[in-house]
Amino acid sequence: MFRLKRLAILSIAAVLVPLLALGEALAGGGFFSPNFPPGFTYHAVSDVTATIVLDPNGPVSTGAPATQTGTFGTIAITRAGVGTATAAFQVQPESTLGELRLGCNLNLTQARFVAISSDGTPGLPLGGPFTSNWLATDVTTKLFAQLGVTLIDPATATIMLIPGVTGVIQQQCAAFPNGNQVVGTVPLSQLVNALRVKPTTPTYPDRTIAGVTDPTLQWFPGFLVLQVTIGFWAAPGTPIP
Repeated sequence: MFRLKRLAILSIAAVLVPLLALGEALAGGGFFSPNFPPGFTYHAVSDVTATIVLDPNGPVSTGAPATQTGTFGTIAITRAGVGTATAAFQVQPESTLGELRLGCNLNLTQARFVAISSDGTPGLPLGGPFTSNWLATDVTTKLFAQLGVTLIDPATATIMLIPGVTGVIQQQCAAFPNGNQVVGTVPLSQLVNALRVKPTTPTYPDRTIAGVTDPTLQWFPGFLVLQVTIGFWAAPGTPIP
């Protein structure tokens, strides 16, 4: 089983700081066809990865999330030989994550994060530039800039690269901290102190959908912890990181 690294556990602390048929597709997440500049093609690379920790409980755009930390997460992008850039984020509306009704449903990871079409073609953008998805474009641009990767030419405002997800390295649902004094290896008190609130345990309701037996359409509890490989959409002749 995927073993949580301390980075992922501490990312949960950072998370704390801050319709069915078509309806279910929107609620759980689904495929969409992103727009790309003319001539752009996808290039998989081996030295860029991302670790995402997310409370995958919405709604995202139709009301307050069902959980105290719902729709918030952290992302850490690592470029081999360069370093790691991290940021907290909130899921953007109208993305492939949908309204996050189905929580930590690992059956949906490909559609939510990886595939740009139902045939499984990889390269789904994180969130721009040019196109949009679950990660705000300004966050995406700043993270890659910290790793020495320029997505937009500052002199001409020309879009050079669009990061996308090539594949999943590993994934798991980390248990909600209901009634537990420890989340992974981190004391709950440490998480509460990060919130700067009175020492009460956040509540995480059971959102199981009654009568649903298809696991792809059911809600699952927990924080999503996901590690993926990153590639880039680029115009012909553009150097690939």
